Amino acid sequence: MTNIQFRQCIFAAAGAAVLAIGAAASALAVSVWSADAAAETCPNPDNETFVQGKDHCLAITTFRPSAPTGSLVVFLHGDFSRGGPIPSVRIARTFAGLGAVVVAMMRPGYTGDGRTSTGVAARDQRPHEKRTAEKIDSIGAAIARLKAHYRAKRLVLVGHSGGALISGVLLGMRPNLADAALLISCHCDYHGWRRNHGRRPVATAQSPLDWLERVRPGVRIVAMTGSADTITTPANAERYIAAAKAKGLNAEFIVVPNAGHVLRPRSFWPLMEFVLKEMLAR
Repeated sequence: MTNIQFRQCIFAAAGAAVLAIGAAASALAVSVWSADAAAETCPNPDNETFVQGKDHCLAITTFRPSAPTGSLVVFLHGDFSRGGPIPSVRIARTFAGLGAVVVAMMRPGYTGDGRTSTGVAARDQRPHEKRTAEKIDSIGAAIARLKAHYRAKRLVLVGHSGGALISGVLLGMRPNLADAALLISCHCDYHGWRRNHGRRPVATAQSPLDWLERVRPGVRIVAMTGSADTITTPANAERYIAAAKAKGLNAEFIVVPNAGHVLRPRSFWPLMEFVLKEMLAR
């Protein structure tokens, strides 16, 4: 039995109820410049509920392990086009028992756990405003602050959809930031994704595939896509992983049988847990 087959076999033995969150939010930030200029600062960033990014004040929810740890896991959600509070907090809570500090980060403009990050949500932006280097680096700066705050010796990024794209870009944009990344439902070849959907190219958009040259050797990369995902098809992430392997990187692609794009617990959760345990144990 191959390693991937073994991982797929564990689906039948697991399942958990996640992806439910509801809360009203209030923004807690001081806008220094205009929304377009972006520089927004946290009045009291405690690195537990709010963390300062390069250009945004980002809301977070933090789960600490019972014993001291040198590992940090940061969850980045997708664009969540339906609106409303994002489900990352409940997902992060599910994996809080893995022996690491686990942080659910609300991307700019999104709400979770009753708190809202400054900025404009990706779902409300035009194509040329999304996935820019500046916006991604602002999130990277916030994650770097958390890494320093917890003195983490190991950092694992977990991203879904748009959050996976951001995580993949950060591997190259900030090569010394993360030690591993789990990229779920990722359009890791973003320019190819736009072509396949009949959309025009966006010059300002960043793509994980374009940043592979700068990814630090030794970083563990796992891309995971549902076999029935029609939004970010398996072939897209598979191209990225093939390119990563060609560059000698420690990369693996896993197809989740019968799973779609949505991060449903019964299909994704067992394998996510397996991969995260592996990443944290290295």
